[in-house]
Amino acid sequence: EKLENLSFAERIKNLNPTYIFVDEAHCISEWGHSFRPSYRNINEFTKFISVKKISAFTATATPEVVKDIVEQLAFKDAKIFVRGFERENLCLNVIVTKKKNEKCLALIKQYKTPAIIYTSSRKSAEDAAQFLNMHRINSTYYHAGLAAELRKKIQEDFLNDKVPVIAATNAFGMGIDKKDIRLIIHYNTPGSIENYYQEIGRAGRDGKESHIFLLHDERDIKIQDYFLSNSHPDKQLIKSIYTAICDFGRVAEGNISSSEIPIDPDFLSKYCKREVSRGLLLTSIKILEGSGYFKLISDYERKSEIQIIMEKNKLKEFIKNCPQDNLKDVLLIMLRDFGSEIYFKSIKISQSDLTNKFSITENELDEILSLLDTMGIIAFKKSAAKDNVILSSPRVNADKLTLDYKKLNESYLYGQKKIDSMVQYVFTRECRFKFILNYFGENLPEYKCGKCDICTSGESYSEATINYLEEIILQTLLEGKGGLTQNELIRIIHGNTRDETNKKISTFGTCSNHEINDLKMIVINLLAKGKIIRGDHNSRKFFLSSSVQKELQPSFWEEDNRNYHYEEDLELYNLLREVRKKASERYLQTSYLICPDNLLKRISTAKPTTKNELMNIHGFNSRMFNKIGNELLQIITEFVGNRTEIKQAVKKIPTSIKETYELLRKGFSLKDIFSLRKLSEEVISMQIETILEYDPSLEIVNLFDVKLKEMIENEMAKGYSNLKELKSRLPSQASYAMIRICIAKNKTTSQISSSSFRG
Repeated sequence: EKLENLSFAERIKNLNPTYIFVDEAHCISEWGHSFRPSYRNINEFTKFISVKKISAFTATATPEVVKDIVEQLAFKDAKIFVRGFERENLCLNVIVTKKKNEKCLALIKQYKTPAIIYTSSRKSAEDAAQFLNMHRINSTYYHAGLAAELRKKIQEDFLNDKVPVIAATNAFGMGIDKKDIRLIIHYNTPGSIENYYQEIGRAGRDGKESHIFLLHDERDIKIQDYFLSNSHPDKQLIKSIYTAICDFGRVAEGNISSSEIPIDPDFLSKYCKREVSRGLLLTSIKILEGSGYFKLISDYERKSEIQIIMEKNKLKEFIKNCPQDNLKDVLLIMLRDFGSEIYFKSIKISQSDLTNKFSITENELDEILSLLDTMGIIAFKKSAAKDNVILSSPRVNADKLTLDYKKLNESYLYGQKKIDSMVQYVFTRECRFKFILNYFGENLPEYKCGKCDICTSGESYSEATINYLEEIILQTLLEGKGGLTQNELIRIIHGNTRDETNKKISTFGTCSNHEINDLKMIVINLLAKGKIIRGDHNSRKFFLSSSVQKELQPSFWEEDNRNYHYEEDLELYNLLREVRKKASERYLQTSYLICPDNLLKRISTAKPTTKNELMNIHGFNSRMFNKIGNELLQIITEFVGNRTEIKQAVKKIPTSIKETYELLRKGFSLKDIFSLRKLSEEVISMQIETILEYDPSLEIVNLFDVKLKEMIENEMAKGYSNLKELKSRLPSQASYAMIRICIAKNKTTSQISSSSFRG
């Protein structure tokens, strides 16, 4: 912020620096997690002091932030080094829990201290410290609401091992270089990967193994959403704040005032009929400032008013005899800078300019000016301490404000994307450090840290399982026309929604055997892939992206209601082609002349069962009917009849095994099915045995290795049908489940053949 002050910049220039080092460079980028507008002055500052050599450093920059840093610092032929995101001695863990205090206590007892507990609010920091102290863990809390002296003492006590545990907001840690921190706990889920990574980086700086735990609860995300909303005002609020400030300054439409207008938060809240936080207020003013309506007066631009009221001769005498050099220096500087004008009217001065000239603090300058005022030498009117604005252009009707709402919305969506990435990290099934490395642009497909909870548990979903669950979620959103929140979506597919309308969605209860957190992980991954999107500003509802909506074909759940059954039509189409082939041979004509392919496809889709229906199909004529019409109708009638029987049987399949039936139809393997259903291989095989009784036409070729299937069938062909007997004659890879399925399939196939023979 000092760079905004010209006097400060001149003092630095006089030192003739040759190199500028920018630390925490992510603050330069508005896409960075700690964007500070004052950092944007660095480029102008370096030009002013004529420094050509610049290096910028940050530990938490994504590729887009790196690009923005290069642009903001006007680097040419920049050399970019991306290293060091991996911390081999950190063990990352996530625990989903509502019992935060109890979990902190257990972790501290297990992993020892020094430890830092990061919280999202001051109250949580205080509560955590109080709970630990009650259980004989020496701890204290730290946040920005404490006096500076107390904060300094707490830091020193922690550094000197007098206090082993600190519960703190993110105000704690900057500049803390304690090498032996063994444990860092995030009491709440942070708002971004950048913040999280920066905070966990304070552990294990001595290279020894240290443990990181994130305690996640859904309410943590609501806190982050609140913080995000509080820094992104809506259109109406910006208009109301503009009108309120102009009214408070008594500026009429079409007029402009050079006077500073104080910002009165109480007045604004009453005027807007809602609580206006400082974050919302300052963001609104910044937007209005960026659009050329206001200028926010910074600390360095704030002006105090001074006028010398003592006669010139008496003032000369006072300066000559005054024993206090600081009083004399201030008076002489004012006379030098403002001349005789300061005797006749009040002069606006920047106290920050004067403090830089004398190398004294603002409080010391206040004391000097107040003393001169008391002595009757000057009239001193101190600038208001609160935020002030001045109008940059004449007042307009609020409805005619031209504001960059697009940029505001982009900023909100970018913040939401950061929160979503943090949630994705919580529910990821891949190595946690790999996730972080990928986030910061290090693409290492085969990387595994071997220390995080994911790597050590060895649990992960197969690609087939993930694809299946994604399909269910997308189908649910397709049927949930008005969008669904994450909780609504999970309740539907988990089968515990109370909403009667949602119970009618075809995917209701299809994922009842899956963990809720696993399902949330799939939802977050779909969001990251762009297959689902959020609604407008502040909306928590999910919708299908437009591209997915176009691509998504009616799935197997809607089969009974579809007019177009691709698999059925293809099967019928091939039967009709056989009829045409025989007719072609009989009449010695090409297949095209008998009936073209496109017409056969139309017939297989329409499935006519009478001459009238067949003749009504566009393109079909009497010549064609005379050659193959009756044969086509016979094949179609038999086909439709058989299919109707199968469909009626399928409708009777018990709901408890319906999901297994759908997976079987989709061609999933036996291993994938019992993984998806969270049931044993034996139970799944018995379900398939039942399913085959209802729908004997189902194929089992995809369930397991074809060679194993053939070996089982060969043994059955020899007359062996007992489960145990077959098992003893087959290699160990052939499980009881596989054998049971083959026996069931053989039985239903035999029944069909027997039925056909009798017919």
